[in-house]
Amino acid sequence: MIADNTHHLREAERQRRERLLDQAHTALRRLDNAGKPVTVAAVVRASGVSRAFLYRQPDLVNEIQRLRDRQTVTGQHMPAHQRTTHASQHARIRQLSTANAELRAEIAQLRQQNAQLLGRLRDYAATHPRPPDDRR
Repeated sequence: MIADNTHHLREAERQRRERLLDQAHTALRRLDNAGKPVTVAAVVRASGVSRAFLYRQPDLVNEIQRLRDRQTVTGQHMPAHQRTTHASQHARIRQLSTANAELRAEIAQLRQQNAQLLGRLRDYAATHPRPPDDRR
């Protein structure tokens, strides 16, 4: 009787699948971090996995689609480490809003000072008549 060794084949296939998934994920991260276009063909080229294998991994295909859509929307292929996050964008907006409010307050104060100075100038002009012009 021949021993059933199919469990060895299954284990070898599982290890191969894990290795190919790791290769594909690594290639995907490398492409994204480098700011290169993320497509199925690019991941296949960069990872060495087959297109058929890649398409049998729905999570991986969805991630490729998500990254490709993001690049299409922004129109840029910017490295991941250079992209702004929503949190940093909101922090920058808050910072700019605060600076804007400070500048508006300063403008209001300067307008008030200008109005006071104009009032003083008019008072001075009213109390100190100008000498007649002798150029005639």
